[in-house]
Amino acid sequence: MLTQEVTRYIREFVAPRVAPVLSLYLDVNPANPDNQGKAYLLRAREAIAATPTPPEVGKKVLEALERSLPQAKSRVVFAAEGWMEIYDLQVDLPLIQGAEARWGEPYLTPILYVLDEYDRVGVVYLDSEKWRMFEVYLGEIEELPGAFRAVATQEWNQLTQAGSGRRYSQGGIHRAAANTDRFERRLDAWTHRFYKRLAGLLEQTVNERNMQRLVLMGPKAEVQIFKDLLPRRLRERVMATLPSLPTPGAQASEVFNRVQEVLESLQRERENRLLDELAERGVAGLDQTLELLQQGGLHLLVAPWNPQGKVYRAPDGWVGGSMEGAVAHGAGRIEDADLKQVLPELAAAYGTRLEFVRGPAEERLHKAFGGLAGLPRW
Repeated sequence: MLTQEVTRYIREFVAPRVAPVLSLYLDVNPANPDNQGKAYLLRAREAIAATPTPPEVGKKVLEALERSLPQAKSRVVFAAEGWMEIYDLQVDLPLIQGAEARWGEPYLTPILYVLDEYDRVGVVYLDSEKWRMFEVYLGEIEELPGAFRAVATQEWNQLTQAGSGRRYSQGGIHRAAANTDRFERRLDAWTHRFYKRLAGLLEQTVNERNMQRLVLMGPKAEVQIFKDLLPRRLRERVMATLPSLPTPGAQASEVFNRVQEVLESLQRERENRLLDELAERGVAGLDQTLELLQQGGLHLLVAPWNPQGKVYRAPDGWVGGSMEGAVAHGAGRIEDADLKQVLPELAAAYGTRLEFVRGPAEERLHKAFGGLAGLPRW
C-alpha cells in the first residue's frame, strides 16, 4: 500500500533528488489484453530507449522488471546509478500508450496526479461484537486494528449486552413500566457516553492519517445514532452509510468491494456537480484559465485526467496556450512544455487546488469547457 510514509518519502526524497534520474511509468494491469506475454516489458524498453538514459541504468531497470512479476495495475520506477525505487499501485495512471519515461529531473507528474486525485477514506464497521476501522486509499484497503484498541473487551461485551437488554426491556417481559423507563434512561446515557468516546478515538485516527472522507457501515439505527453524535467536523466528512455485510467478521476484501462501488459512484456524481458549478460561475478554455490562474485568481483548477497538448513558457516564466501569447508576454526565448507536466507546477505555485475529472465528466470538460476550467477566488 502507498502509505503516508511512502508518499512523504516520494515528495521529500525522490522529488528533490539531484538529476539525472530515470522516471518510468508502466501500465502493467494483468486484466489489460495489451499486457499479455509481459508486453509491458517491450514498452518499457522502447520508452527507455527513447531517452538519453545510460545503458547500465536502463539495463538494471529492465532486469528488475523481468525478475519481479507485478500484481498491480501500474508500476513506477525511479532509478539512477546505484539507486532504484519501485512502486506498484492498484490504480490506473494517466499514461500515453501505456508507458512514459524521462531522464533528467525526477518526473513526478503521473504519481502526483493520483496522490492529489484520491482521498484517504476511513471506513468504520459497526460490527456486532467489536467495531473495526479500515483505510481505503489508491485502490487498496488496510485494517487499522489499533483504532479502537483503547476500548477493553468487557466494554464491547457490555455494549452488546446493553443492546440485548434494550430489546428485552422493550418487550415488556417481567419488568414493570417504571423500572423499564429507568433502565432505558441508564442504558441510553451509558450508550451515549460510550459512542462519544468512540467518536473521540475515531477523530484521533482521522487526524493522524489525514482521512478526508468517512463511510459508516452497520445496522441502520446504530449507524445513525453514532453519526448524530459525531462532532460536526467529522459528520461533514461522512459521504455514505452502508448496511452490514451478510458475513460475520467480514474480510477486508469484502469491505473494500462494497465500499469501492459506492465511492466510484459518488465521485462521478461529485464531478458532474462540479462541472455544473463551473457552467454557472467558472472560467473556461486554455488561455483564459491559464491567465486567471497566473494572476492568482483561481481557487480551483479543473483538468482532464490525461491532458494533452503543449503550452508555451515566456522568459519570465509566464505560461500561455499559444506561441503568440507567450511572445506577446515578453521578448526572449520561448520554451514549449507538456500541459500535463505544467499544470501541477502552476497549481502549486499559485496556491490553487487541482481537481481531475475522468470518464463522462472528462468528455464534458473537453466539449463544453475547452479542456480546462476553474473557479475564481471571488
